[in-house]
Amino acid sequence: MPDSAGEVTKGGAAEFSSALPLRKREQKVPLNTYVRPGTQQRIEVLKGRGYAVTDIVDAALNEFLDRAGVPPSE
Repeated sequence: MPDSAGEVTKGGAAEFSSALPLRKREQKVPLNTYVRPGTQQRIEVLKGRGYAVTDIVDAALNEFLDRAGVPPSE
């Protein structure tokens, strides 16, 4: 029988079925790069807000490559 949230329960435990597939993280490739101290301080502020440095670098590189007209990988 559905509870107040519309979830079907059996024996008091809610059963969840997801129509969305689980997200898989892409394999990462190490990239040795250096940033200036001022840039590092700015990145630390973003890390304090919950961002990951690897995600920032990936997003920045993709933006740069998009603007440079480099076609996306397959």
